[in-house]
Amino acid sequence: MIPDQDSKPIFGTDGWRALIGDQFNIENCLLIVKSLISINKNKKLKIVVGYDTRFLSNEIAHAISRYLLNQGIDVILSDQPIPTPIVSFTVKDLNCDFGIIVTASHNAALWNGIKIKNSKGQSIDENTVKSLTRQLNHTNLRDDDIKNLSSSGELIIDTGYEKNLIQPYISSIERLVNLQNIRTKKLNIIVDCMFGTSISIMEKILGGNNCNIIEINNKPNPNFPGIKQPEPIDENLSRLKNLVKELDADIGFGFDADSDRVGVIDSTSKYIDSPYVFCSIAEHVLNTRKEKSSICTTVSMTSMIDRIAKKHSIDCFRTKIGFKYVAPAMEQNKSILGGEESGGYSYSPHLLERDGVMSALLLLEQLSSSKLDSHSMFKEQNSIYGELFFRRSDIHLNDKLRSQLTSFIEKFEGKSIIGKTINSIDRTDGLKIAFDNDQWILLRLSGTEPVARIYVESQTKKELANCIDDFTDFVTHSKF
Repeated sequence: MIPDQDSKPIFGTDGWRALIGDQFNIENCLLIVKSLISINKNKKLKIVVGYDTRFLSNEIAHAISRYLLNQGIDVILSDQPIPTPIVSFTVKDLNCDFGIIVTASHNAALWNGIKIKNSKGQSIDENTVKSLTRQLNHTNLRDDDIKNLSSSGELIIDTGYEKNLIQPYISSIERLVNLQNIRTKKLNIIVDCMFGTSISIMEKILGGNNCNIIEINNKPNPNFPGIKQPEPIDENLSRLKNLVKELDADIGFGFDADSDRVGVIDSTSKYIDSPYVFCSIAEHVLNTRKEKSSICTTVSMTSMIDRIAKKHSIDCFRTKIGFKYVAPAMEQNKSILGGEESGGYSYSPHLLERDGVMSALLLLEQLSSSKLDSHSMFKEQNSIYGELFFRRSDIHLNDKLRSQLTSFIEKFEGKSIIGKTINSIDRTDGLKIAFDNDQWILLRLSGTEPVARIYVESQTKKELANCIDDFTDFVTHSKF
């Protein structure tokens, strides 16, 4: 018998995530797939299925694939854990209708989930999410839907429709990036795979030649030992930073568990804040590669990107936070690049979606064409466009504070705040307050966690810290 499904998945535009053994189970995964088929019942579907290195990802991906096959749907299942961007690429490359990836992205080990990509390899749009949500609320599994379970309740893994999806992806990259130039520079590169899907990818692309690729955390481990969660942010890249310094590496890269985001460590073992990594990619594409086209990014991205756009006489379009907004804006505006402050960047000739590996290769192409080491390369960027400092800080919310901040975001119209004169107010996503010298504050409430996020950019570290402290104190203790 099918268990009672009293707690159905809540599917967002970038997917669904839940605790393993709680809401993340075979029934809820198949419920999502059954609902997706139902809202496309008049189409002959072709679907790519991929998965990461988490608990049950392999088994769930096989169960989903067998269910789809039982429904008469063409299925292409990866024969190994692969980055989410490879699923996106395969969907586009093989003219598929959807991509389904079993992953919880950068969440901690206790989580797993599902992402769905459309026929362009992008996250499904909000209209599709609404249709899927309505269908989920009216769909239940029947006994004959669970043909993926043996009599003992264990998931069956079989083969016959699995394919290696990595090589076509690499072949496409070879046509877009000057890999030969990178190889001739004899770069010493360290990669933190964070026990996820980036294992061996950079070696497959660049290894066996003059590049020295050293991988760490390169055995699949769903516990992600030694890190809070597989997210390539400063606090999780200590081992990578130490090895870059110890081995005198040219650069270090850290990839999240499904490899759509990248963190960067320069040759002095300094973590480069992700907004300025995006600026470096933009400068390379616009200046060195001479690909002059617009850029799309979010309201939380650095003001430096506007300075770069102005220098190259191109438009910089801003969207709400989330790549689900950036990718459609890129398509609409025929943009060459898209980026978000959390480390996800897109190069449109490759994909209208985030890809950590492609982003790393563009940076290596920039480094190989420069006469500078990576530290000097980023430093030169600051000398050209002016040094800025960025930080995000979170405030944990109770119901009272959430209500208070919601009201503040909606109603604030002051001429000054925390002793600073306000130049402009933007409510594209939350409340963004701009001051002189490209200093700004953005306050928005998370849609998935009980937190408010404060994003700040300033010209000095001291001013940055003061701004965060003063604004946090103001919004949490003042009566509006």
